[in-house]
Order: sequence, then C-alpha cells, then structure tokens
Amino acid sequence: MNLYRITLEAKSAFATPLVGDTLFGQLCWGIVNRYGEDCLQSLLKGYAEKNPFMVVSDAFPSGYLPLPTLPSKLWATQGNEDRKALKKKRWIALTHLTQPLSSWQQLALNDREVVLNVLGSDTPYQVTVEQMHNTVNRATNKAGQDAFAASYVVEQICYPTGLKQDLYVLLDETRFSRSDFEQVLKDIGQTGYGKDASIGMGKFDFTIESFSFDSIPHANAWLTLSNSAPQTDDCDVLHSYYQIVTRFGRHGQDLALTGKTFKKPIILVKTAALLTPKSYSQRSFIGQGLTSVSWEHRETVHQGYAPVLPVCLTIHS
Repeated sequence: MNLYRITLEAKSAFATPLVGDTLFGQLCWGIVNRYGEDCLQSLLKGYAEKNPFMVVSDAFPSGYLPLPTLPSKLWATQGNEDRKALKKKRWIALTHLTQPLSSWQQLALNDREVVLNVLGSDTPYQVTVEQMHNTVNRATNKAGQDAFAASYVVEQICYPTGLKQDLYVLLDETRFSRSDFEQVLKDIGQTGYGKDASIGMGKFDFTIESFSFDSIPHANAWLTLSNSAPQTDDCDVLHSYYQIVTRFGRHGQDLALTGKTFKKPIILVKTAALLTPKSYSQRSFIGQGLTSVSWEHRETVHQGYAPVLPVCLTIHS
C-alpha cells in the first residue's frame, strides 16, 4: 500500500472531531455518492480478512505526531520536572522521531506551544464553542410556546485561522487510485465532514503528497495513528501500552433515516498506542476490519485498522 500525507486547512468550524474511523466511514459514503454502491462493495471485498483498500489516520497538527501512551517510568527524567506540565505535552515533531523514544517527552510540545511554533501566536490549538439551537414543530413551522424547553446545545470545534493539520492515508492503488481518492475527499471538503455538514460545518481545503517516515533503527514496536482493534496482531501484553475508547457509532446519510441510527458499541484501542508484537515485522498498518457492528445492516463495517509508525522501545527484563 502507498502512504500519502494529506494536509488540511479548516474553512469552517467542525461539529465532529477529525478521527480516522469516522472519516473512513464518510469516505465510504463519498465513494457511493460519486462512483456507486457496487464500487464500494467491490472495494470492501476482503476488508475483514486484513485486506483493506484504504486505511485512514486521525488528523494531527501539521508536522507533528501524537506522543505515545507510555507509563512515566519509561520516560527519561531530569528530576526537577513539573509533572502537570509534562502531562500536557502530547505532540512530537517529525524531525525528532529519530531521537531515542525515552527522550520524546522532553522534546514534546503542548497544544499552545505547537500553535506558537506554527503560527507565531499564543492561541489554543482548538476552541470548543457551544451554539444554541431550537427544536422546530414541523406541523406549525415554529419553535412553539415553550421554546426554551425545546432548545439544545451543539458543540463546535474551531481551529485558529491558518493552522494546518496532517492525516495519513494508505491506499491500495490497484483497487482505489489516488485520483479517485482525491475526488472523494474533495467532495467531502466542499459539502462538509461529520455532524451538521448541511448547515456549513466541517468544510476544508487540502493538499496531498506521497510520503514516507524516516527509518527508525532497530525498530521493534508500532505507534498507532488512529483507533484500532489489534486483537489479532499477537502483541506482547507486558510491553504494549494503550488506553481504550468506546465508540458509539451512528449510520450516515440514507441509513440514518431508517429508524435505527445507532450501531453497536465498539471498544477500540485509542490513537497513540504503543504496541510491541511478539515477533516484529515491518508493516504499514495493524488491526482488523470489524463486521457485525450494526443491529440492522449486516454489510456495515468499521475501520479497526490503523496506520503505524515503527519505533524502538527499550525493553527491560
């Protein structure tokens, strides 16, 4: 599979975080809209048998990756650190990836430091804004007498003007070409990603380039770049470090109107997990394609794959 780096620039607020498994789902709908359902069904053949046509990462500040999820004892210390400040450092520059893994926390930046480096301004990486909405009575086309009781809040994620984000996509170009992928992503950028796209949320511009990470000497573990389901990857449980997240997925587009919007809950390993296999091999992704995730639509799949960065973890007996 070929690796591409997509650099996004937000053109509106977002109502849904830019995470890989959600974006994969919307890309699948984009394929249906642009090329037809038969095309998607063909691309999904073998998806649950470790043969994905596409694997999508989360979006990260441009030029940075997430700091691995490691216990404090594995980080190099100087003895006088502010632990609260260290916990806020969560981004490691691509230029530092060849440094020893244990030193990454000392080299990492927090959200404000990243924006200061990139834009030269001391502003938050993202701001969550609450916007009020009213529920409209479709019979009267009014909010009703008790409009306050019918109101609700929608959270919007706003990024600083000019801030760019990178996401990494693996494509099997014997099945899904770069040009076809670009067209589908362009459709999403123009119509909007995620929740409330119909009222202007989730719009973005992007550029795309072929990419490869710097070679890491003596690599023996993987850093995951999106949520994943690595149960079949035979990892060493004593030297794998991760947190979990429960995803309460929802169907999109036409399937959202069928009366059963929600999918089954899924427990995944969160982005930035550090997984050590019992027998290491050079790989571009780990995980598996998940099926049986919908109560109603048996053909539904969920991205349990994640692009990975090879790293060298010092293992102490």
